Amino acid sequence: MKTYEQLLDYIEKLQIVDTHEHLPVESKRDMASDVLSEWLLHYFSCDLVSAGLSDAGLAAARDPKRDIVKRWKLVEPYWHAAESTGYGRALSIAARDIYGVPRIGADTIVRLNNAFIAARKKGGHYKRVLKEKSRIAVSIRDTMPLEAELNAPDPFVFTFKISPLIWVNHHSAVRAWADKVDKRVHTLADWLEVTEALLDRCLKPGGRVVAIKIGEAYTRPLFFDKVTYAAAEADFNHMYHTDHSPDWRPAIETGRAYQDYFMHFVCRYADRRGLPIQVHTGIQEGNGNNICDSNPTLMTNLFLEYRNAKFDLFHMSYPYCMEAGNLAKNFRNVNLDMCWGHIISPEAARRALVEWLDAVPANKISAFGGDYCLVDGVYGHQYLARRNVAASLAQKVDDGTFDMDRAKEVAEWLLRDNPIRIFGLESYVKE
Repeated sequence: MKTYEQLLDYIEKLQIVDTHEHLPVESKRDMASDVLSEWLLHYFSCDLVSAGLSDAGLAAARDPKRDIVKRWKLVEPYWHAAESTGYGRALSIAARDIYGVPRIGADTIVRLNNAFIAARKKGGHYKRVLKEKSRIAVSIRDTMPLEAELNAPDPFVFTFKISPLIWVNHHSAVRAWADKVDKRVHTLADWLEVTEALLDRCLKPGGRVVAIKIGEAYTRPLFFDKVTYAAAEADFNHMYHTDHSPDWRPAIETGRAYQDYFMHFVCRYADRRGLPIQVHTGIQEGNGNNICDSNPTLMTNLFLEYRNAKFDLFHMSYPYCMEAGNLAKNFRNVNLDMCWGHIISPEAARRALVEWLDAVPANKISAFGGDYCLVDGVYGHQYLARRNVAASLAQKVDDGTFDMDRAKEVAEWLLRDNPIRIFGLESYVKE
């Protein structure tokens, strides 16, 4: 048996950890959707737009009230152009392995849709896809935990996503968050006390919240300056200019000084507690953004100051993969996370992993996070991820860097043991 085949056979049997998902809990899944409206919610729709599909065409393709054959004709030329991307391949794999449809096309779209709807109506689809077919032990769901269904039976733990607090921009929102912990806010000091109470509530020992999440690279640069309390307080107080404005009036965006100060406050909290902080770095979802805002090197000042916090750099920082590797090599508190990476570019993911294993200790890399809004995509992504890990490790064996035992050990670290340790998931993964 060739090295790659031997490793893939071993890796396919592993129960793995999924570091990042956007999946709704199954009970909240849209029962009115069909295969095109759900599958075009996320990722592949961006490739269709990049290939030339208009915004109006995408909106029509997503509308489950319209005839699916007519909608397919709208997207077909763009689908054909993009079907070989990582996003396209993940969906093709899902169609084949979950629904028994060997290729998505005009002659199979109705069959695929009928199988999709039947599977959803049957119930238990998450268990079949995530547990049985994908062999995922647990997934970290990216959500604000106070809004999450923490007792849902789905295989999720959660993040504490700080975006709603860093972008709080109306007095009514401040009051709503403070009410959750029975506090009142009149000053920035009060607001920071509310934030800490919210964090304490969600991150208590034994809870299902396992990390803080920073997603601000979508809306601003990842450099968070060291600013004075006075400057942050002035920004925060400015929000109270809305104090006599109704909720439906335009809100006032919090200023950069407040954002910077608040981020340092959250990092201080994580540093005290030794908590992991998941950070969106690299490519942003959607069509069009400022990629320079997401360069992980912009956070170097945080890595230097908050040495007890565990920073987990998402999305292999694509296209800043080597910059991320340099940070992980040089900082004890920086880890690398390949969530989303294997569908952004399977080839880039393989190259990054091969180079990282030359430069970065192997206990600092997590190899899989589905990062999908749709459950079928998670299956396609883990399928690609397992093969990428096998291919990268096979290269290491074939060039003499690893022997087979070492390659299998590293595979277990990348896909299971590292994220278990980083996020404290021991109780969620059974051998």
